[in-house]
Amino acid sequence: MIRSLYTAASGMVLGLRQQDVVADNIANSSTVGYKAEQSAQTAFGGVLARRIGPADGPVPGRVDEVIGQVGTGAFVENVRTYLGQGAERETGAPLDVMVRGDGFFVAQTDEGVRYTRDGHLDRDDQQRLITADGGRILDVDGNEIIIDTDRVRVKSDGTIHRLVETETVQPDGSTSVDVVEEFVAQLQVVTIGADDLVRAGDSKFVAVPGAALTPVDYAAGGTFILQGSLEEANVNIGQTATRLYSVARTYQSNQRVFAEINKTLESTVTELGRV
Repeated sequence: MIRSLYTAASGMVLGLRQQDVVADNIANSSTVGYKAEQSAQTAFGGVLARRIGPADGPVPGRVDEVIGQVGTGAFVENVRTYLGQGAERETGAPLDVMVRGDGFFVAQTDEGVRYTRDGHLDRDDQQRLITADGGRILDVDGNEIIIDTDRVRVKSDGTIHRLVETETVQPDGSTSVDVVEEFVAQLQVVTIGADDLVRAGDSKFVAVPGAALTPVDYAAGGTFILQGSLEEANVNIGQTATRLYSVARTYQSNQRVFAEINKTLESTVTELGRV
């Protein structure tokens, strides 16, 4: 009876954790560059308790002995970031960029290096290219990008060029204006596995120690940069709302089971007291 009470209680705790994950996804469904989270659950019955102690023998060692299963119920084993591509939203702004394919922009913040898919960029009072929350965008050499104009062209390989107008006097005395591209820097874009990312904000991540950071190979054709567009959150509102409803129903079911078992225990204690 007590075990069934714990099982129902674990189901309620599981439902609350899953509800938090789904609610975060819904709340950030309009956040640029947001990557949805997915929770994975497992049953306590599949988790083995182990006893670790010294092993007998001439060579010192330790033995790992299975002593039984943890129990019944379920829990959230891990929460993983889903890195699927979000929808493209055209803005026409010259400093708005998005990554089509795998990869993250790299930004230096006061708390350290952050990785983001939010390409809504701007310039600060020092002419540094920054993210919407003030992070300084880094180039492929790890330096801050300094640019004194919004008249830029960002190519598919992440290279940034200033657009400079030059006047040329024609033989007939008239003048023509030509636009020349001057190279400024190349955006640093790296690929990181979902298991190596830790969320550090709505659309920012930090990499775990020892994570594999791989510079994007544009020649391979899988990733390219789009100027004048932003990546929407990769949250499917319809599916997520349905998931929230399902989680809420599961929580309510476990709550009712918990209440009934608790009522039964109270009745049992009352009856035993009369004997």
